[in-house]
Amino acid sequence: MSSAVVSRETIDPPWPQSDVNNVQVNALSVDELFALYDRTGFLYPAKAARLTPHMSLVRENWRRLLQAGDSLLYVLTAGDQQHGQASVAIWRTTLDSWVWQHLVCEGNPLRSRAVMLGGMDRCTRLGVAESQQNWFRPENRFPSRVFGSVEQVVGESFSSIRRHMYFAVPKRARVQRARTVDTVPYDPSQHQALCDVAARARGQVYVTAEELDRDVGLRSVDRLYRRVGLRRSREVWLAYRAGSDDALGAAIAYRGPLGLNFSFVENRCDLLLDPGLSDADAAAVSAALMQEAMAAYADFELDDVHVVADRPAASALYAIGGQFLRNYCQGIWLKDGHARLYRHVDHCYARLLTRIERRGVPSTLSV
Repeated sequence: MSSAVVSRETIDPPWPQSDVNNVQVNALSVDELFALYDRTGFLYPAKAARLTPHMSLVRENWRRLLQAGDSLLYVLTAGDQQHGQASVAIWRTTLDSWVWQHLVCEGNPLRSRAVMLGGMDRCTRLGVAESQQNWFRPENRFPSRVFGSVEQVVGESFSSIRRHMYFAVPKRARVQRARTVDTVPYDPSQHQALCDVAARARGQVYVTAEELDRDVGLRSVDRLYRRVGLRRSREVWLAYRAGSDDALGAAIAYRGPLGLNFSFVENRCDLLLDPGLSDADAAAVSAALMQEAMAAYADFELDDVHVVADRPAASALYAIGGQFLRNYCQGIWLKDGHARLYRHVDHCYARLLTRIERRGVPSTLSV
């Protein structure tokens, strides 16, 4: 596919637009979008070092995804190259859940407000999916201010903000397994055990948003990805106390088009542990699950597997050569909390713009 525009769609947002052009959908080519990422400094050195060697494949994957219109990936933009642009990308992680990412803005942050609120308004008009989510670093002040308090604003029944550790673990890591832990690949007989341990580890909102309660293998969304020659899948292993049906944890290995997210969360492995485990049991379960999960990444383009884990698993990941990359927060909001989140985001931008009027306009904003 060429770098020509895939499609254009104008959104008429429900707020004053004195400084912002109408928000557009898929109005930039992949080359133009990635140039915007370069101008705003979105790829900081540590992230660029992992992504750059695979950039040609990443660009091709984005082009394929955009061939599907807005059914797998769509990019919202505001402004223009002359006066500055803002952009946010949203991609389909499960059949009914989408990830918001790569929010960048050069020039007036009204454009950032436009793509965020315009995108949320678009979700409402077109029919909000079951859930939306984003990933952000807790030390990044802007998204932490906006999304860090989501549970208090939206309610814990409809939202979740969980802080995790993000590791890169060598695919050829040598693991010593404990005899106290048995691991088995997921099959439908373990469905309730998987949902239970996932809810204990990450909460019920996570179970709902990741569709563990209805499509563990992601077969439904994989059919959509296959239409453009790509794949979206998930493999799961569960850990049990040896000789019992006591589920202690799970490894959930996601696979998707490389670089769909610049931190590779589309190919992450979620390492879930029962929060009641002792330190010794947590280490044993983590090691056993990681040994199994590596099989899902045999053909992965990178030398490392990116693992989302919590502190009890850290010692086991360090022991097998894991490198701590950063802390990450996974934010999730369900359909029933969407309207409240919209008002909250609008309020946060109003406060930001008030401060900017007093202090001056920043040249860039990236998340």
